[in-house]
Amino acid sequence: MLSRTAAANATATEVRTGAVLIRNARIRQFTASAPVLYLQIFNVQTPTVGTTAPAEVIRIPAKVAGQQATVTKRTMYGSLGGLYLATGFSYAVTTTHDGNTAPAAGDEPEVEINYEQR
Repeated sequence: MLSRTAAANATATEVRTGAVLIRNARIRQFTASAPVLYLQIFNVQTPTVGTTAPAEVIRIPAKVAGQQATVTKRTMYGSLGGLYLATGFSYAVTTTHDGNTAPAAGDEPEVEINYEQR
């Protein structure tokens, strides 16, 4: 299954209640002025971003000048073949590692996460 958000921000994208196995993530940043951002992945369906501890955090580098997009790819590893989330699955993009501040308007990246229900 694929969860895709064209402009992910600090409002959590609620994907699923129940167990999932995340295989990989791809984040694309198109905005030239976008700073370093962070994709927070949560093991709950409805986190309080900035308070709920993320299960995984992926750093999204600032866009590289002269490229159409900066692409970050992350393959998840674990004993089951990916990142296992037992309770639920949601994600948000913020300006700090564990924070709750949204990217500026227009700086939100496109996020795609491949997962399977368990």
